[in-house]
This record gives sequence, structure tokens and C-alpha cells, in this order.
Amino acid sequence: MEPPQFNEELSKYPPRPADNDQGADTQVQTNYSRVELLKKSLYVYRVSIVNKDTDGSEVNDTTVRKEIFLNARASSDLATRQIYFDGKDYAYAAKSLFKDRDEIVVSAECHVPDLCLFEVRVRMLRRYEAKVLERYCAGDTRVPDSYVQGFMFALDAIVRSCPKPQLVEVGGRFLSDHRMVTTPWGYDVWWEYRLTMRPGRGALFVNIGAKSVPVINVTDLAELSWLFFEKRAAMLHRKKKATALEIADWAVFEPAIRGLSIVHREETLVVTGLSTVSASEVTVEGGSLASHYQRLYGQDIGDPSMPCAMADKRAVPLSHCLLPRDKRQILGVVGAWQRDDFLRISAVGPEHRHSVLAHGMRILAGEGSPELRAFGIQISPTLERVGARVFDAPRIMLRQGQETKPVVMREGGWEMGGLRVVSSSQLRSWSVLVFGHQQGMPPALLRTFVNQYVKICVQLGIDVQQTMPPVKYATAWNDIEQTLGEARALAQGPQCQLVLCVLPFNSVSLYGEIKRVAMTLIGVQTQCVQASHVRSHNPKLLTSVALKMNVKLGGFTGDLHSGDLPGMQEHATMIIAADVNHTTEAGGMSVAAIMSSTDARGGRFAGTVLQHPQRMEYIENFDVVIRQALRLFHQSTGLKPARIVYYRDGVNDSQMGDVKQIELDAIYRGCRLIDAQYRPLVTLVLIRKRHQSRFLHEGANCVPGTCVAGGAVSPSVFSFYLVAHRSPFGVSRPAYYLVLHDDVGFAAEDLKRLTYSLSFMYPIVSRSVTMPAALYYAHRLTGKGRLQLSRAFNTLPYFTKAKADEKAPRPHLVAVHEGLRDSMYFM
Repeated sequence: MEPPQFNEELSKYPPRPADNDQGADTQVQTNYSRVELLKKSLYVYRVSIVNKDTDGSEVNDTTVRKEIFLNARASSDLATRQIYFDGKDYAYAAKSLFKDRDEIVVSAECHVPDLCLFEVRVRMLRRYEAKVLERYCAGDTRVPDSYVQGFMFALDAIVRSCPKPQLVEVGGRFLSDHRMVTTPWGYDVWWEYRLTMRPGRGALFVNIGAKSVPVINVTDLAELSWLFFEKRAAMLHRKKKATALEIADWAVFEPAIRGLSIVHREETLVVTGLSTVSASEVTVEGGSLASHYQRLYGQDIGDPSMPCAMADKRAVPLSHCLLPRDKRQILGVVGAWQRDDFLRISAVGPEHRHSVLAHGMRILAGEGSPELRAFGIQISPTLERVGARVFDAPRIMLRQGQETKPVVMREGGWEMGGLRVVSSSQLRSWSVLVFGHQQGMPPALLRTFVNQYVKICVQLGIDVQQTMPPVKYATAWNDIEQTLGEARALAQGPQCQLVLCVLPFNSVSLYGEIKRVAMTLIGVQTQCVQASHVRSHNPKLLTSVALKMNVKLGGFTGDLHSGDLPGMQEHATMIIAADVNHTTEAGGMSVAAIMSSTDARGGRFAGTVLQHPQRMEYIENFDVVIRQALRLFHQSTGLKPARIVYYRDGVNDSQMGDVKQIELDAIYRGCRLIDAQYRPLVTLVLIRKRHQSRFLHEGANCVPGTCVAGGAVSPSVFSFYLVAHRSPFGVSRPAYYLVLHDDVGFAAEDLKRLTYSLSFMYPIVSRSVTMPAALYYAHRLTGKGRLQLSRAFNTLPYFTKAKADEKAPRPHLVAVHEGLRDSMYFM
């Protein structure tokens, strides 16, 4: 697809609307500080380094490039200049390095490992002016976005490079133990700080983030392995500890220690892996490892059933692998269980996190830093406070008895006790498919689970006409299509509506294959639950499963009061949301998902999945998708939408302009495919979640509905942060919205309130979520969409670990089964 011609009108950003007084006024604590640029200019140079003694090729190693550049600088006129070289392609200076020419070429020698001669070429690339950035922050839209992005890139590189003597360097990363979290599992949680420069309204800011890092706190690898496997056993509910493992079980521990430095007999070695046999089977000079250690050192090798660490082509017993006392090292985090546990441990409360960030800003603000002074960068050590507004929660309508009334809201959520869904589905024909034996899932236990599930459905107002569905046990999983087909055939009635699948464990490949077959080949709704949840039959989980089933079968949980949807009551409005996902396991493809509302209330949605050329961000054939979305909206409501509100996720600064041009043009083209004179008013809102901005109110998380439109928001684009959800632990992350186009001319608070209200429409939970529900659907559909493959999901090289056959046809997406297209099957 060729990008459309540049449209100057579509390239413009809408003016920032005036703020009004909706919502309660408040102040929030941020995690960014104000920055002043005291020097007039910043010069950027491109650096090329080639080896003149070999083939003249470019040197790629970052560490070697830095060493060569330092040697070249010391032997040239650059020795007296303040320069920062990032080790890659760019060097930065506060003053021009040479005024009468465009580049300088210097020769330098360096041992890599032999002595070689290198040519270092430094060429002028760009000069950035502080006064231009000042104009941009003041709201001058004539300053190009590309200019500001390049300036921020250069400033980021400089502030991150400054020496940090108050921090501990661990593997090239600078860490702090301020208020570290101590654990009994062989590591402590330290903090790695990261600074990011951000232009804001009226000023330049620097944002600080703190990433949690596991730093080892034990003395040897044997102790570390015991703690590792003890925690793993607890997390996975297994009984095997480090002393009762087969040699094959140790494969999960190897990535956690690879690259660690150890001390063995006063010699420092680097671990490259683990032996493939136990210590008792390792031989040295024709004898056993145990006799070798007794003869040389008079010591035993510890537990002989454990493997040895491989270091410098030697096998070293784990109990003899001492960790250096004077050197901190980072533990490798391997496996989903360890990542989940680490995130849970490091999810400290708001006050703790603020203390860590404030401490980091005082260190990194450059108190007396000669490097920052040389570049004229002055950072305030105090974190900013900015104004915010808190919106009232919208009114959610649910059935209470025979009436539909607004529910009582508390902190962005409500209790479902005694409440019924506003729109109920009918479950007439269904079956249960258990992947496993009856010994592992006895029929009596399964009946108890089904009875509890049906009871919950009835309490929620869902009509279950078949209370005891037939059950099939599947002990062989080699043909999921046949197994699912047999389970569907067991269901009573003319057409099976649902197959409830009980999975023995959390398996991405089994789940993916079930969904692939159900969505593309058979055309039946499926709901998967793990066997452990069947045994516990937790009411909260059963409620979530019941609400999810209700949506799949055509019902819906709650409705928004018309007064809480600004503009949608007076004008027929269609909500569109889109996301592009660059997946790895599903054949390395890129998948786009587009959601479009099919009712006038923004409740029910239809989804379209498209396969993309790999890593392409804008959506191909978007005009055709829009045409179909308009037809579905008209088919359901009898109306053509007068307005379209389009929420787009997953676009960074460098792609923002292209995506806006291409996709807005496609929306207008799609409308013309319906009627050449039809042009609804379109509002395009970009959303970002991957950012470091955090806000606190009086030392606690902000309440749902908190909106920040000042400080480090875009000075050129109408933008705002919105905390729509309640965070039960850790620090809540707001969503960041940028309004790139607005034909409607929304009042600032109306668009914010509409966005906040749509965050209450996610039908499987009784609370608000981080962003409008349509965006959650788009995320789910990119995940489900990558399961719509032309080949079995569990045969992909990602799961089989086999080397991909270049001659074999690559998997591609296929259409969802026609029996599911009109449903919200992706829930």
C-alpha cells in the first residue's frame, strides 16, 4: 500500500480548547522536575570509526568505540573541549568543535586486543537552539516536531551519561539501595533510575522513573539454587526442592546465573552455564570430581546430585562457587512465575515509591555536577506539584429487582451483590470439555463447580435453561478439532452455544490451539478455566466467567446514563478503537485490530483483524474496514453516525504524524465509499500507556477521575493524563491522551468526561478500567487475532523449539468463522 499524498489540513493539530471548572480542583505530586538550559546552543556530531589496519570496516562494539574515541580526542585539538560520545553514532558539545569546516578526521591507536590504527571521523550534524525550544514550550506550533524530538534525544543522552558517584555500578547499570526491599529468596530489590526530558506547557521538565532490579544477597551458588527452587516450588505448587531434582530440572536455573562472576580458590571466573550431568558423574583427569577435590583441597564437593557450574571450561561444584563480597550482581529473572513474583514483591506503595524517586532526583539533578554545568543543564532537585481536576464517576445503570437504576459507586467500582445485568443472554445448549482424566478431575467435583457457576449466573440475571450440561473427558490432545467437535456434538439442542474447557495447567500452546480451532474451523464460543480454579470455585472468579459468557452470547453488563456521554445523546456517535501488535510466537507477524461500536451507547462492538507487513504501524485497508463498520452501525441503529470518535493506541512520537495522515484520510475515504457526500465529524485521540509519569495525592494514589492537563503535557497538542482506575497495590499509572484531530470542536472537559465514562464500560468487571473499554477490546482482539492462524498454533517453532524451515509456508491469518462474526467472541 502506497501512503496517500500529503494533506496539509490533516497535518495541523486542533487548537487547545479553554479549560472550564468541571470537576473538583486539587493539587497532585508529580515525578518530574523543572529544567533550565543556560547555554544557547547544543551541537550534535555524527561519529564514524573504521579500522585502517584491516578492511576499513566500521567498529561496532560500544565499549571499544568509546576507548578509541577517547584516544583520538586526547591526541587532537578536541582534548580541551567538553564532549560526550554515546559510544554509538553521536557526540554532543555545548560549543562548536570546529568553525571553519564541516568535519575533522583523527587517527588513533587502540588494543582490540592487538594494537591497531583507527580513523575517527567527526562530522557536524545539527545545531539546536535553546530559544527555539523555549518558543515551543510557550505554545509556538511553527516549531517542527522533528526538531524537538531530536533535541530531546540529545538531552536524554547527556543527562543519562553523567557520572553518578552516589550510586552503585552493577553490570554497567547505576543502582541505589535507598529503601531497598529485602527478600528471603536470595536477592534484594534495588532501584535503577532513568531520566527522560519532556517539553511541557511553559517549561522543560525531566521525568524520573525507578525500575526494580533483583540484586543477589547470598554468598554462593548452592545457597542461591536452594532458594530459587524452594520459591519455584511454592509458586507452582510443586514439592520438588533443590535436593530432590533430576538433572533435567536444572535447565530453568541456568539462565538465572549465566554471566555471573564467581570466586573459586581466589580466582575469578565467569559462569557460562551448567553441566549436563550431576557432580557425581563429572570426571577430572580420569578420576571423579569428588576424589579430585579431596586430593587437591581436602574438601568434599557438597551435594553430588547437583550439577556443576561451567566456568572457563571447568566444572566447579556449586558449593565452591563463591560470589564476590565486593561486587554486587544482578539475578537473571526467568520464567513467568519468577517475573510475577518479582513484580509483586517490588510493587511498593505510593509513599515508598515517592521516597525512592525524590531521593533519585536529588542525586541525579546534578548537585555540583561539572558535566551538566558544562552543557548548561540546570535541574531542580525538587519534584513538581501541579493542578488537577477530579471528575465525578458516571452513573452506571443495572437492574435492581424489576427496575433499572444507577448503582452506588465507591472509588470507581461497585458491588454486584443483588444487582443484575442490564441485558441478559440465554444459555440453552452447552457442554463441558475436560482436558485430563477423571482421577484428576472427579465428576462430583465438576458437578459442584457447574452448580456454583449456574447459581452465580442466575443471581446475575442470566437465563440458564440447561443446568447440567454433558461432560467429555479428553485424555489425548493431538487432535483438538476432533475433540472440540465431539464436545459440541454432545450439547443438547439444535445448536451448541458454548463449550466450557477445563485446562489442567496454564499452557499458551494448548489455549492457543483451542481458540484457533473454535474461532476459525468450528465456529463455537469457548470459555477456558484452569483446573485449579474449578477446585476452588471462587465466587469472584465465577462472576467474572459468567459476565464474560453473557457478553459472548449477546448480553451486556451495565449501561451508562445518557447524561454521562457528552455529545452522544444529541448526535449519533460511533466509537472506534484500534491497536497494532507485533507478536513473536504467532509466526513473527504484525496484527492490527479495529473495534467499532454497533449501538448508539458505545456498549457493543464488532471487531476486525488484519495481518500486516511485519513492524508496520499504520493500518492497511482501513477505508474498507470503516465502510463495513458504518454498515454494521446503520444495520443496528438505522442511523449514519454524525460523529466518529477514534481512539488509537501504540503510536510513538516519530510515527504520530504519518499515522494521523494515513488513517484519518482512510476514515474519510471509507465514508465516501458509503456516500460521496457523506463526511461525519471525526475526532482522533491517541493514547499512550508506556510512559514514566506518575501522580500522587497526599502521599496516596490519585482517586479515579483525576485529570492532569498541565506540567509535562505536550505544549503543541491538546493532551491530558487521566487516572480512570483504582490501583489496589503499587502506584497507579495514568493513561496519556493526545487529541490529534477534532472536527467536532469538543469542549476540553466534555472530551475528558466522555473518555472517563467509556472506561466504565468494560463488561467483565464491576469497576472502571485504565482506558476506554473499546481499547481493551482492541488489545484482546490483537491477542485473539494472532490465534487465527492457517496452521496449528502448537506446531509453531516458538513452542516446539525446532528451527524454522525457511521453505515451509509462513503461517498467516485466516477469517474468523461466520458463526462468530456478529458476536464479541474475543472476550
